[in-house]
Amino acid sequence: MTRLTRRHFTRTLIAGAAAGLAGFGTEFAARAAPVAVIGGGPAGATAALELKRNRPDLRVTLIERDPSGLRRSVQNGPFAKPSAGPAWDALSEAGVEIVLDEVTGIDWTTAHIELFRGERLAFDRVLLAPGTQSRPEAIQGYDARAQHFWPAAWGSAREAQRLTAMIMAMPETGHLVLRLPSDLSHPQVANDRVLTLSRLLAAWKPEARMTVLSAADLEGFDAQEIGADVTWQSADVLSVDVDAGRIETSMGGLSADVVNFVTPQMAGAIAGHAGLVDSTGWCPASDAGVSLIRPEAIVLGDARAGAERTTPAAIEGARRVGLDRV
Repeated sequence: MTRLTRRHFTRTLIAGAAAGLAGFGTEFAARAAPVAVIGGGPAGATAALELKRNRPDLRVTLIERDPSGLRRSVQNGPFAKPSAGPAWDALSEAGVEIVLDEVTGIDWTTAHIELFRGERLAFDRVLLAPGTQSRPEAIQGYDARAQHFWPAAWGSAREAQRLTAMIMAMPETGHLVLRLPSDLSHPQVANDRVLTLSRLLAAWKPEARMTVLSAADLEGFDAQEIGADVTWQSADVLSVDVDAGRIETSMGGLSADVVNFVTPQMAGAIAGHAGLVDSTGWCPASDAGVSLIRPEAIVLGDARAGAERTTPAAIEGARRVGLDRV
């Protein structure tokens, strides 16, 4: 592990928030400034690699809390996400410094990043790729226990494995309910989830049925692609009872053997700690990723309000920062 200390950085303050990205490239050209990239997902890792490759004199540090996220290992199973973004080896070979720790806050006044282990890292520029997290909902009975027994399997390999096992073990004539939130942040992922579940039922439990419970407007389906007995119900969830397998909605009650309960999303926790989110839970930013709350910050990937939340879009946006702003 590459350990970053204060000696690795020249302690300087951020030159005017109003400069935004216009000053971003100018400052990079003027000196070898320390640049911190928070988040080692596809967007963050791509931005770090492109910056270092195109400006070898820059000190680029990538901060990531989960080392497994940089292995880019191939996932197996029906809910596996394709491996994307540069891995640890490529980043290290390019000269990107990697710090394994969790960012707990950003002190914009002194230009320091606060780490879980208690260390403070100075920076000249900071790029955040915080990803997304589940947004709390006021649903009676939907607590941590319900989240365990009714997994979202939305970016979690463990939850995906558990959901797969639950579907395989359900009764032959069982009922699977997919709950999608009305505030649907990742429409294409939701579309893929409907198709994946329907095909699993068609292959494993052909006599089972499926209900898609969602007030969101899903588009782009070809009826021939749906591989199982699927019913659509537009309703809001009012309460749940995981022990009874019951979901009470604005259109009545449902009983289910297996529930894939997907929650609404919001920007990852560090975006909130850094003061970059608004009342919607997302990070308002320009098309180039400049934060509209703190213009000295660049927000990458899915956390931006109005972003096209797909992996290719996240990588392309991060690549443009690396190529166009140096």
